[in-house]
Amino acid sequence: MEFKGDPKAIIEAALFAAGKTLTVKELSDLADIGGEVANSLAEELSKEYSERKSGIEIRAIEDRYVMQVRGGLARNVMAVAPKEIDAPLIRTLAIVAYKQPIKQSYLAEIRGNKVYDHVKELERRGLISRVRVGRTKVITTTKAFADYFGLSSDQPDYVRHVILKSARPLGVTKMYESLALRLGLDYILINPYHPGDEDQEMLKDLDVLVAAPGYADTIKEHYSGGLIEAEVKTLSQLKESAEKICVACSSGNPEPLAKEIDDLLAVYRGRAKSVRAVWPLTAVVECLAKDLRIPIRDDGITAASDSSKATAQIQVPAHQPYDLDILERIKQRCEVLLIGLASIKTSPSS
Repeated sequence: MEFKGDPKAIIEAALFAAGKTLTVKELSDLADIGGEVANSLAEELSKEYSERKSGIEIRAIEDRYVMQVRGGLARNVMAVAPKEIDAPLIRTLAIVAYKQPIKQSYLAEIRGNKVYDHVKELERRGLISRVRVGRTKVITTTKAFADYFGLSSDQPDYVRHVILKSARPLGVTKMYESLALRLGLDYILINPYHPGDEDQEMLKDLDVLVAAPGYADTIKEHYSGGLIEAEVKTLSQLKESAEKICVACSSGNPEPLAKEIDDLLAVYRGRAKSVRAVWPLTAVVECLAKDLRIPIRDDGITAASDSSKATAQIQVPAHQPYDLDILERIKQRCEVLLIGLASIKTSPSS
């Protein structure tokens, strides 16, 4: 004998078993009833759970419903909740939450092509939404995301504030943002040199802050946590700083960047064997020359940072735009120095 359950009970059981949002159509198909009836029954269930002040609630999210821990209790039971979302998905979701609205193409640059599978799964769970803009899609978190994590608002600014406050993330200045992205780190962009009210509040919640060398005394007026003064004048310094940051955060992956740097150093040091000697007039150029193993002599081609007032035959860029990838900034310096040394044929005294 075929048993046909009560539609309302089926909807309740489906929401319990799913552990995620279900559309009205999915509920109507499961209960074998029309969409309007399914929507009405789901609304009844939502009202019943609300009236009896249960620790569980049924909430409507656009054309979907979800059964979940009541928002005010979510934090109390988080420790015993099952870890339903795998770590790679959580990392992708965290970047969306921090950076929203974020272009899907940009997210793929940060997380790699695997992110497309992540996005499909997160969208299936109702935690993100995608809207096509030009050739890419723009991703934001949803109301279901806020509900899943027990947040009282789904507004992007509020989501960022709450998540960053609870996560105690890495803080970086604009100069190091591309490095944090390359390492796959969760981070917050901050100005610790001249912090406004919002910056000062965020500084209280950081475990680690990455800033330029030489500003420790100024920063410590507003910040008492771990500080990494990251040297990034040369490729070797960038590699060392990346490893230091990942160790301090107990997170991220410096290996891909380290390999890329090692490969570049091998190429640049090979080219350095056939160029003339350099006479550095600034510290930045001296560091570059030593890192690339370019001969240094006082009768060599003069070279200086373009930000200095020194008159030199080669002007090496030292203050490129911060929206340029940090590795590309150093590569530009290396290329300018090596090309200059290879192309200038006359001696400084000529």
